[in-house]
Order: sequence, then C-alpha cells, then structure tokens
Amino acid sequence: MGVTIVNPTSYEAAPRSVPRVLVPRLDGLTVGFLSNSKMNADKVLEGVATALVGRFGITPRLYAKRVPSIAATDELLDRIAAECDAVVVAMLDCGSCASWAVADMAALARRALPVCGMASTQFEGFSRQVLAIQGADALGLCVVAHPIGGIPPQEAFERVTPAAVDSVVSALTTEITEESAA
Repeated sequence: MGVTIVNPTSYEAAPRSVPRVLVPRLDGLTVGFLSNSKMNADKVLEGVATALVGRFGITPRLYAKRVPSIAATDELLDRIAAECDAVVVAMLDCGSCASWAVADMAALARRALPVCGMASTQFEGFSRQVLAIQGADALGLCVVAHPIGGIPPQEAFERVTPAAVDSVVSALTTEITEESAA
C-alpha cells in the first residue's frame, strides 16, 4: 500500500513563473482592494486605500469574496482585471486563507495586473512559502502586525503604517520611494 501526499495549497499541480507586472506610478490609477472576508481584512484594505488616495489620488474599488478559504471566481477576477490598474489582496493571516489568497494573487497577475498581498507577521513565512510553491514568489507581499482578526476594527486600520504603505507601493510600481532611495 502506497502513501498519497496531498498538496494543501489550492492546486494539485502548481503553476510556475507567475509574472510580476508593475506600473510606473500609482498617480490617478484605479486600484482594486480584494478582501477575502476575514475579520478586519476590509479595515486593513481601507487603511491602505486611504493612504493611497491621499498620496496618489487613486480611485479605490473594493471587492470581496464570500469565503476566505476558496478561490475567487473567474467572474470576479475578470471584473477586477477589467476595472482596475492594480490590486491589493487581504488577508493572508491563516493557513487555508493564505493559500487561497496567493492563488487569487497569481490569477490576477496572470491577468496582467500588478498585485500585492497583505499578510500578518505570524503568517509571513508561510505566505512566502505558498507564493514559492505557486511559482509566484516574485509577487509583492506587505506585512502588518499580527493579529488582524479579533481586534477592534480601528486597531486593524491603524496596523497599516507608512512603512506598510511604502511596501505596497514598491510591490505595485517601478517608482522609487523615499524609503528605498535612502
């Protein structure tokens, strides 16, 4: 009797070489914010969106999956690709939701969109492993303090620091930020 090994990261055979797409700058672009509906994911995305609106005058568009531990539908991903110039995905802060958020990130990158995922510190290493397994380790990952779920919404919003926003900008653009220029 043999042993069957099951891949818990969303696809039996992992796609390889997911492209990293970038835009020169975010000024005036439409940026999508895809929530996997984990508790406070929307507040983290709101924190990023608020900062990017103030800094770059982006037009934010919020999207949400109903269930964090399944892939976004092709219809939703196609809609995001048609309506947005770049995308931020949240939250990568547990095992199954991180795996599926990475799958969503890869699917959006294959639709020629710059994409960045938002992970909590507790799940940064795991999220980076899943990105590598999916052949998507070139995609950006921004890390905010853990936990995100189970805290007051305002506290989750405030976990998006200026350094986190710089990380999102670096993941989506070829722009040199003040931090990376130093």
